[in-house]
Amino acid sequence: MAREYGTSVETTASPEKVWSVWSDMSTWGEWNPNVSTMDWQGGFASGTTGIMNTKAGQHHKMQLVDVQSARGFALVTSVVPGTTFRFNCRIEPAGAKTKVSQTVEVGGPLGGVMGGMLGPQVSKEFGTLLANLARKAESV
Repeated sequence: MAREYGTSVETTASPEKVWSVWSDMSTWGEWNPNVSTMDWQGGFASGTTGIMNTKAGQHHKMQLVDVQSARGFALVTSVVPGTTFRFNCRIEPAGAKTKVSQTVEVGGPLGGVMGGMLGPQVSKEFGTLLANLARKAESV
């Protein structure tokens, strides 16, 4: 099993409010520091694909998997040849609050070699994006 790198935050927003923001890809550029736009085909459902356009000018082909309304989803992409990046996005009730987490697993033929180097690097801004997501969900 691939090691996961990531973090979580707690918010006063309900799981449904967090989901309403996270599942609306048209808003990602507003709160995700890396995303400019998402060009997505087929809605927010398992198996759909699209392109994440980054503020750094990169374009990553991605696929949505394991979409569970108000619970979470995963995005799968290959950033580096021989690797698979799986971004696990989860929403969990935490008492009166909601725990929102994002982790990345690096798999594929070179995943073991590259994961220890790329995992921490890729996940370093998850805290910022989750805090921004939580703030947006609290204002919905």
